[in-house]
Amino acid sequence: MPGSWEYQPNLTTYDAFVFYNAIGQHEDYFYHPIAVAKQVVNGINYRFMTIAEPKQAGYAPHFALVTVYQPPGGQPYATAITPISV
Repeated sequence: MPGSWEYQPNLTTYDAFVFYNAIGQHEDYFYHPIAVAKQVVNGINYRFMTIAEPKQAGYAPHFALVTVYQPPGGQPYATAITPISV
């Protein structure tokens, strides 16, 4: 149903493709997606649950929610990266 969120505990190959094309390179962390939720609107919203792995000493690993938007017929891009405290 358009507008509602659909949770997927396992990523498809296409989900991983969207994620890595949207996230690009970051200075401090590698982001590894582990689950995704999708919302069909004017395009597709994605929320990826990720593990943020530090690239260098001094940073702590943590979970992060990465929000991605893919416009109709366009390239996906990250709109937010939110650390999750546990």
